[in-house]
Amino acid sequence: MLGDVLDTNSQFLAQQLALLGLDCFYRVTVGDNPERIKACMKEALERSDVLITSGGLGPTADDLTTECLAALFGAPLQMDEELLAFITSLFVARGFPMPETNKKQALRPLGAGILPNPVGSAPGVVWRLSPENLAHAGITPSAMTKTVLTFPGVPSELKAMWQGTAYNYLAENYAGNTIWSQELKHFGIGESALAEMFAHLLELSNPSVAPYAGRWECRLRVAAKAENQEAAKALAAPVIDEIKSKSGYRCYGVDNASLESTVGELLIAKGLTLSTAESCTGGLVSERLTDVPGSSRYIMFNAVTYSDESKQKLLNVSSELLSTYGAVSPQCAEAMARGMKEASGCDIALSVTGIAGPGGGTEEKPVGTVYLGLAAQDCYFSRTLKLGARLPRAEVRWRTANEALNMVRLYLINPDTLVNN
Repeated sequence: MLGDVLDTNSQFLAQQLALLGLDCFYRVTVGDNPERIKACMKEALERSDVLITSGGLGPTADDLTTECLAALFGAPLQMDEELLAFITSLFVARGFPMPETNKKQALRPLGAGILPNPVGSAPGVVWRLSPENLAHAGITPSAMTKTVLTFPGVPSELKAMWQGTAYNYLAENYAGNTIWSQELKHFGIGESALAEMFAHLLELSNPSVAPYAGRWECRLRVAAKAENQEAAKALAAPVIDEIKSKSGYRCYGVDNASLESTVGELLIAKGLTLSTAESCTGGLVSERLTDVPGSSRYIMFNAVTYSDESKQKLLNVSSELLSTYGAVSPQCAEAMARGMKEASGCDIALSVTGIAGPGGGTEEKPVGTVYLGLAAQDCYFSRTLKLGARLPRAEVRWRTANEALNMVRLYLINPDTLVNN
């Protein structure tokens, strides 16, 4: 979990610094040891003008960032009474007494300003280091002022503080040329095939194009550097247009788009409704669809029909069909989709049935065998997945949900596209 948090914060900060035209050359992870922390801080400011830290601002004994900064740069810690009152009020609002240890979060080095935390109790500091501070640390002053910004390790708090204060501070004091970027998300094509398709674009320098692999999806990041956002965006536009045109239906969205949000947008645009009937995914497709704000506009009725009895009762799947073909079969997927469409009155019904593992597989139908069905108007579409018996159960379910959502997306784009895939 800690590794995921560190990676999330690191990627976010690198992307945000790029938007400011600031290069992030080094990223270091250090344990809770005062001497090692101070050594890393000193080394960072010897080779750069801005030091950004994430983590170590909490109330416990192993939260050492503020103390280490104060010691390194020879500034005594002082209690910020206004900040202490604010932190105390957070506990009062929740009806809890504030532990004595939380008072340390109101300490700041003399000369440092507060970096407000609008969503948590751990504020950071923004500190323009004086020549005296640098001399105490044994760092030679440079022409550019050296600054330290500290953030908590919780990603949501870091992002709120960045957007609320830090971004504007760095934009005013350090920004150079602006970098504008956009990620074009692809599904149904591998990273190597995507890179081969756009090999000629990967050689560009400004704008640049770089492929990235995601969780069973691929991305192409187009980035351009110019004097401002609009100029950078205009520089990247022809390349983005070429990628979208050549990728076609494989490119499902940009930046924060997901398969589920894209499906939602298409359903709204076409005025259609969707219902799902799931077995092996256990409601994962439904969860992802309804995680999108406003999904009540197009989601009619979702059901998890794990047992044969529930398939019969809710979806009108016949006992004869189940005994003849089994619950994991293309015939059952079709009956589930058609039954859900009739039961809910939706425009499109999606069904999923399969073997997520780790047990339950046979030689004929090994773990990772999944059948998808889609019933719409007077037509029916099906898909068989062979995901592989070595995949963990959670991964089988996630990949199945991706394929199911993409099946709906392709149908909404053009049913003929779905037939050909």
